[in-house]
Amino acid sequence: MAAQYNKYAWQQVEQGVWQRSVDEIEQAYAVLSKLYEGSGRMFFAITGHISLSFNSLDSLDDGSDTRVDTALRKAWLTLRHDHPTIASQVKYNAGMNSFTKLYRTIPTIADQQVWLDQTFVKVSTNQTGSEWANNDPPAPELPTLFVITPPSLPREGNRPGLICRDLVLRSPHDVIDGVGTLLLLGNLVNIGSKAYNQGSLFQLPTFDDGSEFGNMSPPFRVAANLPKSLTERQQQRLANVAALKEQQLESNIPLLLIPWKKGEVVPGMHQRIALTISQEKTSKLLHACSYIGVTVTHLFHAAIPIMMRDLQTKGPKQQRARYVSYILRNERGNCTEPYNSAKHPAALYHSGSGTSLLVDINIPATGDNNTLEQHRAESKEFFRVLQEMKKFYHDIRDDAEHFQLAPYYWAAGTRELPPAVKGPLAVPPPSAQPSVSISSLGIVDKIIPPEAGAISVFDPWVTGEELRNGLGFFLGTYRNQLCLSAAYNAAWHSKQEVEKYLETCVDVVFRGLESYIF
Repeated sequence: MAAQYNKYAWQQVEQGVWQRSVDEIEQAYAVLSKLYEGSGRMFFAITGHISLSFNSLDSLDDGSDTRVDTALRKAWLTLRHDHPTIASQVKYNAGMNSFTKLYRTIPTIADQQVWLDQTFVKVSTNQTGSEWANNDPPAPELPTLFVITPPSLPREGNRPGLICRDLVLRSPHDVIDGVGTLLLLGNLVNIGSKAYNQGSLFQLPTFDDGSEFGNMSPPFRVAANLPKSLTERQQQRLANVAALKEQQLESNIPLLLIPWKKGEVVPGMHQRIALTISQEKTSKLLHACSYIGVTVTHLFHAAIPIMMRDLQTKGPKQQRARYVSYILRNERGNCTEPYNSAKHPAALYHSGSGTSLLVDINIPATGDNNTLEQHRAESKEFFRVLQEMKKFYHDIRDDAEHFQLAPYYWAAGTRELPPAVKGPLAVPPPSAQPSVSISSLGIVDKIIPPEAGAISVFDPWVTGEELRNGLGFFLGTYRNQLCLSAAYNAAWHSKQEVEKYLETCVDVVFRGLESYIF
């Protein structure tokens, strides 16, 4: 580690306890969690989910529930050794008004048992994992794997003779990000397959020699080998970005907002709802994307402002409104080895766009008819928005300096905590300008194997706990099916309305591409 990053090196502060400073990305999520702790909920708490089906092993008499749970428990302990940062915590120091990342070793069998008892939790419920995750699940400070035996109902992957488990990972966002969660679950599947197949022959790692320390994940600055300071030109570039944002805030173009139910001032339950597109339709969509040179992320992000436009109150004249959002980008590809791989999932290696994503769009006047001419105008508008989305994504993709500036973008967008006071802070009120963002998970099959030995995997997804009155959309493909999902807070939105938003976005995409889908 470069000398200038010594503060990010793990230092032993007492027997078995190590700590280091947090970087800008970890700080951003820790601050948000602190600001909202008065709600009794954890802002952007990560929820990761997979459904597993275990085939019985013909050569063994014991293809039982016990063997399955033992294999999963061994896999979870092995992950603790392979990715020990998953057992770290970000702690707030009231006196210093700052955060540090803490890690406690588990050198003895008794220590390991205590950690397992705390973080490997079997849940007794008559719900599926997805249903349980929508029912106000715990948000523990220490990342925890909840193991659920789903009801014996007909569903994908649940056939006679199979043993099924739904796994739900709950973690503070300052420990792991969305792509990292999928990577961790993918590793868990692979290790769990070996543990299930080998049974008592599976070798658990040892922690008494401190060997897990070689696997500790550093913060993004270290993982990406970023210089300690920026050049003068880069500093000027950051200043220009900040000035541009100020200009955008002063614009007289009204913002395109998502409707929300007013009245509540404190967030309620985080909710997730998903819409899965069939393999046939997904295939047609991907072929159309290839033909016109865009990605499905471009498509669905372009659909969002059009969906929001159609929710607005129309006036006697056409109105202009502005969609404002951002994009999150996985930066593992810009990290050095081995941090650019699945060997370091329990980390925050992603960036925000820095500059705001802006799309201006027309709200039709009252009485505009859905004529053929109007239909053509709609198609033209969709492709205009689509090209603006593509350009924004490509500008960031092609920016060789973007990942170097990422920590500074995070710092610029992080609120400063007030001096320490007794008790939790007042919960921030709902935004007066709620919008809709989208996060792309890509082709999830590349991260989580659909099949691993005797295990079949279904329905992988991840969200961050939504405590604001905006919406967070997620897009990913698994087993050749595209899934568009949304995270929202029940205090301000209903399931029915959010489900309609998802359906409308899908309709916008297929209607916009109808000339290319055949």
